[in-house]
Formats: sequence, structure tokens, C-alpha cells
Amino acid sequence: WGPAPYVPNYGSGYPSYQTMKGIFHARLGQNGERDILLAQWGDQIRVFEGWNAAAGNSWRALLGPSASSPQLVATFGADKKARFPAQFVSTSNGIVIIPAGDSPRPYFYDGEEILPLGYESPPGAPEGLGPDEGYTHNFDGLATDAEWAKYGRIGTLSTDSINAAANLGRISTGTYRAAVQWVDRWGNLSPLSGRSSPVRIPPYKDDAAIEERLIQILWASIAPGPKGTIGRMLLRTKDELSSGTLDLFEMSCYASEGFLSFSTIPDNSTKVFADNTPDSWLIRKPEAVVAVTAFKLYAVAFSRGWAANFEGDPGRLHSTLPGRWGTFEEFAEIYPDPSGNAITGLQKVAEGLLVFTVSTTFLITPSDGGDGFVSQTLHPTIGCVAPSSIATLPSGQTVWLGREGFFAHTPVSYGQGTIALISGPIDKHIRGFNKARMLQACAAVDVREGVYRCWVADQASTTNNICWEFDGTGWKRRNDVDAAAVCVTDDHRSMMLVAGRAQESGQAVTEGVWLLDHQVQSWVPQGRESSIKTAWMRSGRSKMRGSPLTVYLWLRARESGTLSIEVQRDWKSTVTQTVTAPLYSTDDTPAFWDTAVLGTGTWEQARPYWTRVDIFAPSSEVFRLKISHTAEWEFIAIAFDEAPQGDTFRSAPK
Repeated sequence: WGPAPYVPNYGSGYPSYQTMKGIFHARLGQNGERDILLAQWGDQIRVFEGWNAAAGNSWRALLGPSASSPQLVATFGADKKARFPAQFVSTSNGIVIIPAGDSPRPYFYDGEEILPLGYESPPGAPEGLGPDEGYTHNFDGLATDAEWAKYGRIGTLSTDSINAAANLGRISTGTYRAAVQWVDRWGNLSPLSGRSSPVRIPPYKDDAAIEERLIQILWASIAPGPKGTIGRMLLRTKDELSSGTLDLFEMSCYASEGFLSFSTIPDNSTKVFADNTPDSWLIRKPEAVVAVTAFKLYAVAFSRGWAANFEGDPGRLHSTLPGRWGTFEEFAEIYPDPSGNAITGLQKVAEGLLVFTVSTTFLITPSDGGDGFVSQTLHPTIGCVAPSSIATLPSGQTVWLGREGFFAHTPVSYGQGTIALISGPIDKHIRGFNKARMLQACAAVDVREGVYRCWVADQASTTNNICWEFDGTGWKRRNDVDAAAVCVTDDHRSMMLVAGRAQESGQAVTEGVWLLDHQVQSWVPQGRESSIKTAWMRSGRSKMRGSPLTVYLWLRARESGTLSIEVQRDWKSTVTQTVTAPLYSTDDTPAFWDTAVLGTGTWEQARPYWTRVDIFAPSSEVFRLKISHTAEWEFIAIAFDEAPQGDTFRSAPK
């Protein structure tokens, strides 16, 4: 039944929650051994620490204002405006977190450390020191001509004067520049710094020993990066005057051959680097990346991260480098909608990446040449209004909430798949959704039942107070919780967790984290009614009135109560009759749980049975029934008998 509080009362009370805005579960580690449950309430992102903690301390603050003593201080507000719920996306080595709030900066959490995702600014340019600045290879100051550049490897030999036999040569004038790029603990790269001022190598026209004329360069003022930086990549040009290129190239660690280290300087403290790397060792060009700015949506597809709905540029879709979830490629932006309409949803599907605006659906796929990605319009008039309403059923069908109702993308063996409206049977209910609050709808798929569940704000509600369930063929609804966000645990439990509001019997509505379809003895939920409303029966022959007399219900015996049956007729919602029916066969009364004496009978599996109900709907065109009960019951089928009845409102023909 449920719901049940995820953190029960072990005698110290329940944790205290504020307005819920997000929830997410994932497993991290090579074998998924690290279990992570995150939630946002108010202006804080918190991580679940376990049930054994004292009440109020089961959740530790990861992100929030300094007053909450979080692991990382950040401010993103705590208002109750209609917004997307907090976005959480699992990657191979951590979780991308986009808090619900004003222009939230994205963050990354690996189970131990939480930091801003990627870099929002480049390093400062380094400073170069060479012969003109008085640098010798040992940094002891200017020495004799034979010592100041001894044992160097940098410089361009004048090709017309090399005497290989005598190991003599002349040095041409050359210039070199450098730049810096930060590397964080997850492999993300910062944008390149500006280039340094040129380091000039003066010419030497007299023959001399080559090892005494090639030089070293000292790069100084190498800026340390922000917290989380574990290395700096130093990049240098080849001789700008002789090489024919002005490109930057990565330097290997400590001038060693090859690229055995992830960065040139594998620390975040050293500020100088003695460069003795010859131009012939400079092979690999740096990754051109851009700074990370605030965005609202994120997804993983094609082994890359995809961010969208950027602050000030909501129609931009931008991909990262493969496996580097906060490193956005330069010139990799895509604008699926040429008019720049805001992107409102992202979802990976079998064919590629679905991208939504409010009014259009696009599909991102690799280009034919394999050197990029292309966007194609999947449907020109169907879009998505709520990014957290997107979820994929076990069948592969992806469902979401659009302006006109719920839609589904069904994959096909070849091609782009199909998109269709699936909420036609509940259209009159969809017209009652709070349009201003549709963007905050949230959904997940119950793995055990294979059911899509989406919570929406109905009528004038400011919270998502109604849940609509779709099992692939039909719709149901429930209202046991108001869900601000929902997730399913990524483990063998497959539990559906809701962040939102629920009500204990006889108590006020409470904010918290709730486990659906489970119940505990210490928390009794507010009683609620479950019901089935039939279609309008007799509609196929409604032009010939009839008088339904008897309804037969096929049920399964569950308890000793009674069903309530309301009768409506002739397309009207007015209830014309209310009758009851027993929840068990009166011809063979079974033993019931909690009433039978232990040991006095044989426990049997609940058996199906038919029960007869007399109703009164004379001379009706159509009729329908609402069958309801406040406890457990199981409905199987319905049938009815009727007596033909002529039309009493028109004269019979003569």
C-alpha cells in the first residue's frame, strides 16, 4: 500500500525536510559497489548517509549555502517558482548534478568529491625566459658564451652551414610561445590560456658545437588551477619563424620522450618548468575546448555528454569530448531548431539522441563521414514541455509529456522510429492540467510492473498532485503522494522513490522522501479510495434504449468488506444510484486474514468468484459504473443483463 517514509522512525523522529526539488539513485565504482542516493530540498543537495544515523543526520549536505555546512559552498536559491526539477545524470565515473534554481552551475560528484563540472575560465598565460632574459639551463644567471645554452635541445640549425662531421653548426633566429591548460581529477580540460610573449633565440653565425648553441627555455608564472586540478598541460609552439606553423603542441612530462603522463606538470603547485623539448618531439595538438557556462539539461549519448538550454542561449546543444563529461569541444555546437527555440528535453534512444523543444522533436545521429553529428527533424509539431517527464519503458518505447498530452516514440528495426499521441482516452483530464506548471512534471518507469508513471499538477494545484500510469495499452491514475521528483533505485531492489509530500493518517501533509507501494507499521498513510470506472456501456446500440437490470462482477476474494457501486446514465456524471456488493462469495465464506483463528482452518489462495448486483437504470441510452473500495480488492471482469425498452420520449409509429 504505502507510501512509506524512506527513513523510518527508529525512536528519534523523522528527518526534517524542506520543499523537495529532486531525487536520484545510482551505483558508482568499477563494479557498482558504491550506493549513492541524492536529493535536493530547499537550497541544498544532500547525500543519504544511512539509517543508523541519528534523526535529522541521515542526510549530509553536499552542496548549498555556507550556513548549512556543506561539502562545497554554492548558492542557487530556494524559491517555489515553476522550474524543471533538479537534473541528475549518471556517467561511468560520477554523477552530473544540475540543481533546481536560478542559473545553476552544473556540478560533478564521484561519491567522494563534489566540484563544479569542468572549468568556467582559462588559466593565465605563462611567462617565458630565454637568452634575452638572462636564463641559463641551470638558472644561475648569465655565464660564459659556452655555458649559457649548454646541453640545450631547442633552436633551429641553419641548414647551409651544418658540419655534421665536426658536430658544428649555426643557429637561426627563432621565437617560441607557450600556453597552459588545466586538467582535473576526472580528466576534464580547461580552455587554453592566452599565449605567452615570444621567447627569442638570437642568431649565431660562427660555427660552434651544436650542444653549446641549442638552448633551453624556462616557463614561469604557470598558474595553479582551482580545487580539483591535479595537473597542468604545457603547450608550446615550434620555432615560429622557421617551422611554418604557429600551432601549439603538447609537451610531454619533464621533457621525456612519448606521452606517458596525463599532463606535462602532474601537480597543482609547481609554477616553473624547464623546457628542453626539441621541436621534433612536438607531435600532438591540444584539444580545443570552451569554458563551461550554466545550463539546465544534460544527457549521455555516443559516449559523450550533451548539454542544452544554456543561460542566454537556450537553443544550443553542445557535446563534450568522449568520456570527459565537463570538457566541451570548440565548434561542436548544434542548433537543432534554426529559430533558436529553447531545448526542453534530451533522451537517449536506440536510434540516437532525441532533442525536444516545446513544439518540435529532433534526432541527433552521427554524420555519414563519422567526423561529427547531424540533426534531423523527427516531428515538426510535437515537442516536450517537461524534461523530467521523459522515460523509457522496457519495450523500448519512450514516453513524455507534450503540450497536447502524452506522446510515445516507438523504435523500429530500420529508420527513425515513430511518434504518436497515446493519451487520447484521457484527453478531457489533460485539458485540466495546470499549464503553467507542466514544465515541473516528473516521471519514471516502475521496473517491476513495467509501468510509466508521470506526476503532474492538476487544475490549480502548484504541486504535482496527480500521477498518471501507462502500461503500454491503457491509463490509470493515483494520488497517494505529491511528487516533486521521482527515481527508481539502480540495484536489485528497483524501488520507486518519490521526493515530495505525503500524508499520515490523521496528520498534516509532510515533505520527505517516500518509498511507493511499501508500508511500515510506524507510519500509517492517509486512507484512500481505489476505483474502476467503466466505459459507457451500450454505446454501440444507444439509439435503442434499454433497461440494465443486473450486473455481474467477477472478483477475487480478498477481505470481508463490501464494494461501493455508483450508477451513471445517458452520458451524464450525475450518480443515479449507489449499491453495494460483497468482496467474497456468500455461498462459500472463506477464512480472512486477521479475523480467522490460527489453526482452525486451511489457508487457501484467494479464489475468483462471481457476484450479482441489481441496478436501476430504466430506458437508458448508455450507463456506466464506478466501482470503489478503500482497502485491497481485485477486479477481473464485468457482464450485465438488460431488458429491451422502447423509447418512452417519442411516439411509436402508426
